[in-house]
Amino acid sequence: MRVAVCDDNAKDASSIRFALMGIAGTMEIDCFDSGRAFLGSVRSGAFYDLVFMDIYLGEENGMDIVRSMQEITPATQVIFSTTSTDHAVEAFDVNAAGYLVKPYSEADVVKVFARAGLRRENTDETVLLRSGTDMTVFRVSDVVRIESDRHYTVITVKNGNVSRFHIGYSEAAVLFKNGFVEVKRGITVNMAYIERIKASVVYMTDGSSYRLGRQKKDEVIRQYTAFALNKGR
Repeated sequence: MRVAVCDDNAKDASSIRFALMGIAGTMEIDCFDSGRAFLGSVRSGAFYDLVFMDIYLGEENGMDIVRSMQEITPATQVIFSTTSTDHAVEAFDVNAAGYLVKPYSEADVVKVFARAGLRRENTDETVLLRSGTDMTVFRVSDVVRIESDRHYTVITVKNGNVSRFHIGYSEAAVLFKNGFVEVKRGITVNMAYIERIKASVVYMTDGSSYRLGRQKKDEVIRQYTAFALNKGR
């Protein structure tokens, strides 16, 4: 698991880091004293499973930093830290996984971390997509489908967020290999989100469905059967 701590107070950042190291010694923790430095790392391709974000970062606003981060890595969870509860509602609006009020103890850090559901080591694979100067990191298990839209590629993740990239579908789809299958030309889905296949129709957990053509049917069923059997082991 990779975690970022973004706080311009070195003592507070060290407190979070020390508490997290007590949970899992193998956790990779990067500390940043400004939102600019943190976003620079994310834009360079770094993916963080979780970020502890100070709301008051000098002249920077941690909420704004998180919104910018979510445009690049929407799967990253956020725990805010601040000196008051004034921003609790706003934190909810950006789907924060937790909220720490300073001064906090190491026990408080452990509790909010556990509530975020990230205690187990996360070895999930990620994919970095580049479109011009823009870069977005996707956690593979969160991606539901990759679709072609003429000269663009559209990617939908499990929370319903949709991202559109000015890159070819084939160029993007090839990056998503294990666990994905092309159900029809220009549409590749994550088999973890297939609810069932019945009468040549693939039914997805989000309510969408795709009718398999003759040339696709046998191969899709073969791949999905192998996937389901492997998952059940």
